Amino acid sequence: MGGGRAGAVAFLLGVAMMGLELTAVRLLAPHFGDSAYVWTNVIGVMLVALAAGAWLGGAMAGGPRAPRRLATALGAGALLAGVAPLLGGPLGAWLVPQDLPLEAAMAALVRGSLVATSILFAPPVLLLGCASPMLVAALVEGGVRVGRASGLVNASSTIGSLLGTFLATHLLVPTIGSRAAVWACAAVVAVCAALVARRSSPLATALPALLVFVVRGPLRVPADGQQLLAERESAYQFLQVVRQTRDGADTTMLKINEGLDSFHSLAVDGTAWTGGAYYDWHTVAPILARDGAIPEGRDVRVLSLGAAAGTFARLFAAVYPGCRVDGVEIDPAVIALGERFFGGRQAAGADYALDARVFVERCPAASYDVVLVDTYVRQIYVPAHVASVEFFTAAERCLRPGGVVSVNSGGWSFEDPVVQALGATMKRVFGAAYAFAVPWSRNFVLVARKAEPLRPETLAAAHPQQPDFARVLAQASRPGAWQPIDGDGPVLTDDCPRLDGLQHEAMRRAHAGGTPALTAMAGTRDPNEVAEEARAALVEGRAEDVLAAVRSARAPTPYLRLLAGDARWARHDVAGAHAEFEAAIADASAGELAAPLQARAKASGEFLSGLAHAEAVGLRNGRLLWGVGLGFLMAFFAVLRRTHAGAAV
Repeated sequence: MGGGRAGAVAFLLGVAMMGLELTAVRLLAPHFGDSAYVWTNVIGVMLVALAAGAWLGGAMAGGPRAPRRLATALGAGALLAGVAPLLGGPLGAWLVPQDLPLEAAMAALVRGSLVATSILFAPPVLLLGCASPMLVAALVEGGVRVGRASGLVNASSTIGSLLGTFLATHLLVPTIGSRAAVWACAAVVAVCAALVARRSSPLATALPALLVFVVRGPLRVPADGQQLLAERESAYQFLQVVRQTRDGADTTMLKINEGLDSFHSLAVDGTAWTGGAYYDWHTVAPILARDGAIPEGRDVRVLSLGAAAGTFARLFAAVYPGCRVDGVEIDPAVIALGERFFGGRQAAGADYALDARVFVERCPAASYDVVLVDTYVRQIYVPAHVASVEFFTAAERCLRPGGVVSVNSGGWSFEDPVVQALGATMKRVFGAAYAFAVPWSRNFVLVARKAEPLRPETLAAAHPQQPDFARVLAQASRPGAWQPIDGDGPVLTDDCPRLDGLQHEAMRRAHAGGTPALTAMAGTRDPNEVAEEARAALVEGRAEDVLAAVRSARAPTPYLRLLAGDARWARHDVAGAHAEFEAAIADASAGELAAPLQARAKASGEFLSGLAHAEAVGLRNGRLLWGVGLGFLMAFFAVLRRTHAGAAV
């Protein structure tokens, strides 16, 4: 084999291998997401496969039959790579069913991505990895010195890998999609097989590319009850716009990557409000910046970091007519989908397709009354560079004196590790920070104020005319709704990103096993008196006050159990809520409460079944991982043994 042909094969294989590696994550993202753990799994599997391929290629190198072996290996690799997109959807849907709750699906996602990568991409990459030692051996047999042969193959492969890296990320996936990108890589490998064999099969070379025109349909089938409106593979993530009826209203949602029961943006037909989702509660920020006064819309300037397809711009335009909302969204595809499916921004201002940290580092000082931070990526993760002391220092500079930064944080309680860490970091920069638990949600609003004391109690002085806004303010202004961050949570810095680990610790705490205890009722107060007080607290979303009142009763009643169950559910203690409902049902005096108690017990039981299902799927995927790994190991050594036996003959 001549040096030119060997260099060309090495170059093209470098393009194909890096293209496959980078595209593999994007192909898997609709089912497993693209978290750091998924990236680690994909890169790790690829490296193991390449190492095994190099070992196998070294065993097959040399001799008159080596070119035929290499051509066969590359042809098989092209075929297996071409099959991967066809199997990816069904395999991903089986490994991570769409009915899993996101908050409990981490084990299934991480282990499932490792299984899927091993099945779909390890075999073709292993076969491609055979090429380098076989090409070097072929050049040496042709009279090229070992050093020069090795340098030529490695240099050509590295340059090809460099080209494949940029092609996959910047061109192929955003323009033709991940499936077509994999088929393009498979076609390149088929070309390499033809170059090695010195003969071309046009059908075999073109077949992977032709699949682009044959295979259609979404990368991920929407969950039951959801209608797919659009699907995009941007340069950053996988996006789906779906429509469904939620709480009796037609709702459009933007889902990213694995989706599950999470969403990135929300639009409810007929209103700018989102039905109590966390977006609604950030509308109090301009009032906090005015010490309880509702400002004129034309005087309000808002910076929305993580623009949520324009959800905040629409909401603030409805609450503060005439306000200006500048939106910063790193993904231009999200901005485009917001314009098409979410009614556009409906507020004065501009949209910037930039990273949030880049924007705040460069925006003019004292430009905004409110900085909204909703910069989630990969579903549950806040990027470390927009959650650090350095970031909040830059955000503080963007605020006018008295301005407020308002952060969306996931969390299960005020003691949640993520809530405490973000709050402690904001406190380090602003001097004080407060947290508000969004009712019936796993979200918190964290706020801090520039240069002046933050006084959440002043919200009670605001009396808006809009009924929806009045309901929000009524709950946001109740005593004790805003808790100061007084704990010793870790302060986050650029050089010490800890949020991913804290997020996993929070999920572990939230879903710790054990049988939940019923709320003790051994006080001295009359149960009927307590019931009135607890019911009023529940209506206002004060779950802790509900439980405190219930504990003061001298004896349990089915109604107090119902109230305690509702309060525990509001605090995300679904297992405890289910225990309360079941205990109330077992009480012979339940009477007319039996029906609502049974409905609640059924709903909470279904949620707990979902958590158990997620745990079972994670365990199953773990067992599959061991089985797949052992199977590949046995197959590899069997092939290696046969290769050595053939070489000896």
